[in-house]
Amino acid sequence: MVLGLAGCGDQRSSDVAVERVDGLNGPDDDLSGVVANPPGGPSPYVTPSGAPTYEPPELDRTELDANIASLAPADRALFDHYIDARLGAGSWVMAAPMTVEEAKLRLLGPNPRQATDADVDAMMNAELSVYSFLQVGDGVVAYEDTGFADPPKRLLAALSQGGAVSAVATDNIEAMTRFGYARDGQIVFDAFEYAFVDDINEIPAEVRDLARLAWEDLEGPMVETADWSAVALAMSEKVTGVRATPAVRKVKESYVVSLPWAAGG
Repeated sequence: MVLGLAGCGDQRSSDVAVERVDGLNGPDDDLSGVVANPPGGPSPYVTPSGAPTYEPPELDRTELDANIASLAPADRALFDHYIDARLGAGSWVMAAPMTVEEAKLRLLGPNPRQATDADVDAMMNAELSVYSFLQVGDGVVAYEDTGFADPPKRLLAALSQGGAVSAVATDNIEAMTRFGYARDGQIVFDAFEYAFVDDINEIPAEVRDLARLAWEDLEGPMVETADWSAVALAMSEKVTGVRATPAVRKVKESYVVSLPWAAGG
């Protein structure tokens, strides 16, 4: 056997001889890749083998480019904004017309528990998450950073009661991307992994052109699609009129929800 350390790069030197290391090498070991160091230096290492690394195939984006080009100007502006914004993982909830106090009451109930420093350990252990709320025009953005504490359907519907519209868009480290929305107390559409619905026509017409950019047709060839999270956010803004903004992360007050959301489905 030979002693090896991966990832160091080829550091061979014409001034250093290759030598056998007693106790580490068998009589038949190939030492062509072992570099001996000067006396007192670190142990010898094996240079990388040069084996090729995996490169994913480049997918055809002809259909995606055509779908982007065919978007209505307002849809194209939404798509471009969220592709450039790169808001990252989390659960984004938008609703309008609504105030922060109304949104907190409908999502969290009366007297929601404000997060404290004592909640940090539970957050690190994925036992809970926290939501922040921000007024944006006549609507509200609510945000938590795990992407696993999105509201259950019944609360998404409750958030839209009284003539409001609510939407949710999620992204997390498992690349699970939910998009859903409700209007006047009724769910219009809601799907975890919305990009993998069997038929694009399952998605309502008012957001279908945007959804098509992210949709993975499992019956067709593998082709390039747009970022699922960015498209979900674009659709959420389209139906609510509320823009997801990173400013919500700077709100000092936040409120505790358990993981998964204890309220159920």
